[in-house]
Amino acid sequence: TKKLAAIVLLIIISLSVILASLVILPSPVKHAITPEPQLVDLTNLSENITRLTRNSGADEDPVWSADGGRIFFESRPDTGVGCYAPECYICAMDADGSNLTMLANGTNPVLSSDKVFFKQVNYPYIDLWVMNTDGSDKKKLTTLNSTLCCSPTLSPDGSKICYYTRYDTGYYWVKWNDDTLTRFDHEPQPGRQDVAIMGGEKHADIWVMDVSGENKTKISSDTDTTWFYPSLEWSPDGKRILFQTSTLSCDNPIENVDIWVMDADGSNKKRQTNHSGYDMNPIWSPDGNKIVYMSGNVSNLDVWTMKPDGSDKKQLTNGAQNTGFDWSPDMGKIAYITWLTKDPKAREIRIMDADGSNKELLLSIPRNPSRVIMSSLAWSPDGSKIAFSYFAIDVENSDIYVIDVPAMDEDKSLMR
Repeated sequence: TKKLAAIVLLIIISLSVILASLVILPSPVKHAITPEPQLVDLTNLSENITRLTRNSGADEDPVWSADGGRIFFESRPDTGVGCYAPECYICAMDADGSNLTMLANGTNPVLSSDKVFFKQVNYPYIDLWVMNTDGSDKKKLTTLNSTLCCSPTLSPDGSKICYYTRYDTGYYWVKWNDDTLTRFDHEPQPGRQDVAIMGGEKHADIWVMDVSGENKTKISSDTDTTWFYPSLEWSPDGKRILFQTSTLSCDNPIENVDIWVMDADGSNKKRQTNHSGYDMNPIWSPDGNKIVYMSGNVSNLDVWTMKPDGSDKKQLTNGAQNTGFDWSPDMGKIAYITWLTKDPKAREIRIMDADGSNKELLLSIPRNPSRVIMSSLAWSPDGSKIAFSYFAIDVENSDIYVIDVPAMDEDKSLMR
C-alpha cells in the first residue's frame, strides 16, 4: 500500500539528508528530470492517455492545484546504479506536462490557494516547511526534534495545519513465525529463523498549528502507530479530523488498524471501526457526509464507505486488492486502483458509482514485464481527468500520466 511505500521512502530519505538542501538545489534538468523513458509507454493503450513525465527515476503522488492548471509531485532521481538517489524533490508542471520546475527538496506537498506545505529532512530530524507555489519564500514552520512527522493536512479554510510527531516508546515487538506476538522492554536478539517481523514500538502525538507556524497545540497523545501512520484527514467543514491507529496485543496476535474521528480540538474521540484486520486510509467525501476507506487483510483489501458516525458501512468492491482511490469532485463516482485481473502482477483503474454500482474499466495496465505498482491517483478539480503514477519493478522507474474520464453518456471503457 501507499503507506508501506511511504515508510520505505522515509527511511531512504533519512539515511542521506546530508545531501539535501532547501536553499541551493541542483539543476532540475540534470538531476531530477532526464529525457530517456524506460517504462512501457501507456499512451499505446489508449488515445485518452497523456504522459506527463519521462524520468529515469521516480515521479510519484500527483496533486492538482485548485484551478486544475498545475500538477505538483515528488521526483527522485535515478543514480544509474540500480537504485534511486537519496534526495527527493517537489516539482510542479502545467497540466499538459509543460513548464516543469523543481521547487524544493522535500516530500508530501499539500496545497492551499497560494502556498505549498511540505516536509523536509534536516538531519537528524524532519520538519514542516511552507513556500509559495512558485518555490519562493521558503519558511520553516517547526523545530520538532522528532525523527518522523507526517505530511500536513490543511484545514478547509486554509488557516490551520494538522500533523503528527512519532517517537519510540522504548519497547519492541517480535512477531514469530507462528503469528504470536511478544513485547520486550529491550531490543531482542532472536534467531532469524524464528522471526517473521520485528520492530520498535512507536506512538504519535497529533498537533494543530496556525499556517504561520504559531500557536502549536497538542490535541491527541500516545496514539499507537507501530505498524501504520495516523493518516490524518480534515473534514470539509473543518470541525472534525479522521485518523487511524494500529493496535498490538500479546492476547490478539493480529495487527489491527482502525479508524477514529475526533473534533478539531481533540475532544470527542470515537472509534469508527473495530474488527480484526485493516481499516485504513480514510477520505472524506467532498460534502463530508461519507467516508471512503480500505478494509480487509494483507492479501485482500476492499473499498468501503460509512457515515461519519461509523454507521451504514457498505462494501463497494469484493475479492480484489485495492490500493488507492479518490472521490470525484461531484461525489457521484469513486475511482480506484485494483488487482482484479487474471494477471496478479497487472493493474487496473476503475470507476464506480458512490454506492458501488456501475463499475467500469477505465484502464488496464499489463505487467512490464514484471509486477506493476500503482499506489495513488487524483481526480482533477473539474472531474474530466485522473492523474496517476505508474511504477514497474523490472525497470525501477515511475512516471506520471493523466487519463481522460468519459462523460456519463459516453462509452466508459477507453481501452483500444
